[in-house]
Amino acid sequence: MKQRPYAIDEIRSRFPALSNTLPDGTPIAFLDGPAGTQVPETVIDAYRDFFLHANANSGGDWITSNRQAEVADAAHRAAEDLLNAPRESVKFGANMTTLNFDLSRSLARGLKAGDEIIVTMLDHDANYSPWKLLAEDHGLVIRGIRVNPEDATLDMEQYTTLLSSRTKIVATGMSSNAVGTINPSKEIVRLAHEAGALTVLDAVCSTPHYPIDVQALDTDFLLCSPYKFYGPHAGLLFGRLELLERYGRYKVRPAHDQWETGTPSFEGMAGVTAAIDYLAWIGEEFGSPADTSPLTGRRGAIRAGIRAIGRHERAITTQLLDGLEAIPGVTVRGITDRDRLDERTSIVSFTTTFAHPDAIQRALGALGIQTWSGDFYAVNAIESLGLTASGGTVRIGLMSYNSAAEVDRLVHAVRAMSGAAQV
Repeated sequence: MKQRPYAIDEIRSRFPALSNTLPDGTPIAFLDGPAGTQVPETVIDAYRDFFLHANANSGGDWITSNRQAEVADAAHRAAEDLLNAPRESVKFGANMTTLNFDLSRSLARGLKAGDEIIVTMLDHDANYSPWKLLAEDHGLVIRGIRVNPEDATLDMEQYTTLLSSRTKIVATGMSSNAVGTINPSKEIVRLAHEAGALTVLDAVCSTPHYPIDVQALDTDFLLCSPYKFYGPHAGLLFGRLELLERYGRYKVRPAHDQWETGTPSFEGMAGVTAAIDYLAWIGEEFGSPADTSPLTGRRGAIRAGIRAIGRHERAITTQLLDGLEAIPGVTVRGITDRDRLDERTSIVSFTTTFAHPDAIQRALGALGIQTWSGDFYAVNAIESLGLTASGGTVRIGLMSYNSAAEVDRLVHAVRAMSGAAQV
């Protein structure tokens, strides 16, 4: 590893879309990462290379089908490296939401009326509605972990009171897509297993920001989305091998896999490999050898890369918090204590006294600053924070390619809106 200083300009140069501008030439600041990141040129190249040289379906005894098989195999190995997962334990699907609906229906085979499922009130609805609807279909009971409104963290003491011998599944997010809170997932899993329950973790808004290790987490299932970590639209499902075998059922008879049940996006798989290799490249160029431990090879490089990204994101998140909190009428939601920044990601949400979140988002967009407003499908979280009636929040998502200059630009724009409102 070269362990160079994090070179933001060099990193940005790998993302062609970052050169986009408004019609008047104003550069676009992509601060909308939690809804989907931009992709490095290598991901675009992987698509082109697939369609030029490997565009065939699986199972043919000819060169392009053989190349397609190599693409699919490489993608599965890359996904396993990303999650530090055992071989053959990661499955590809359309997206996290669809995979979680598939998973919940499969796990229903082991449930009976009166069994309980624990979810959280902080999660994206993709890890809430599948279980709620499953409960309605099968006479199950849903229990929800409350949110502490003062800092948007989970009420872990209440969680322990929800667990019982009736608890069969605990499905929780690893971090909030709305306010950035990082949940104590390892402890959640440990307590669930002590109660005899299976665990399902949503790592969609965690995977881009800190290393995910399914073996260290000891979780039974985990889901994430490559388009949140610089890849194409797709979904990944990790499952313990014995559980994948036990619960995999809903497939056509000739399907080669119990979970990958139809023709997948092979070109998307090529893009996922390229996205994961981008994370490894960050590690090789800007990571610390100490950050790889105890992993080696690409797994170690990925871990080092994500930790290097995390340090960069921490720095510009602190800058963003400092800037927003200095603006009259702005309130940042979630954890803001600078001594607790290891408990949050670089997703930052705020509200103001001077404008509706949608109005701020539109005004920023007109300036070429792309953010989001609303509830971001985290319906229960925004309601728990008492923000539904007022339109939710404005959300900024800082990623590996975002710069300090972009943060300054955003803060300046919001400050100008505040000043205009005071006139």
